[in-house]
Amino acid sequence: METLWGDLLETERAALDRAGVEEHFRPHAEHVMDSRENATFVAEDPEGRVLGYAVVGGATTMLSPTPFGFLYDVWVTPEARREGLARRLVEHAGAWCRARGFRRMKLEVGAGNAAARALYASLGFAEERIFMGRTL
Repeated sequence: METLWGDLLETERAALDRAGVEEHFRPHAEHVMDSRENATFVAEDPEGRVLGYAVVGGATTMLSPTPFGFLYDVWVTPEARREGLARRLVEHAGAWCRARGFRRMKLEVGAGNAAARALYASLGFAEERIFMGRTL
């Protein structure tokens, strides 16, 4: 939930109730997490505390019938950031995708999440489509 909330534009967050967003989001997240078609990778410290995770699966879009790996979420605890953990999680997710025959891996990231965008760019991700919105 923290990843989703942080990726929303501040103007969008101001108009939303966080509990309502979580109530809407949770069934979608549970569907992804519970699917046997997807994988969740968890990074822990030597004491077993969770430091981060990545959730990956296969997907297609209405624009192409060719399936691809989709990185649903990557998150690292604030105290473990900038140590290469997110990079290793994304690389592990990529290996999982390759092992399943996917030739591409895609993801969605908030336009304002500069740190994540820089990480993904350094790993070879590039913009393919731009999701745009406006206030009505």
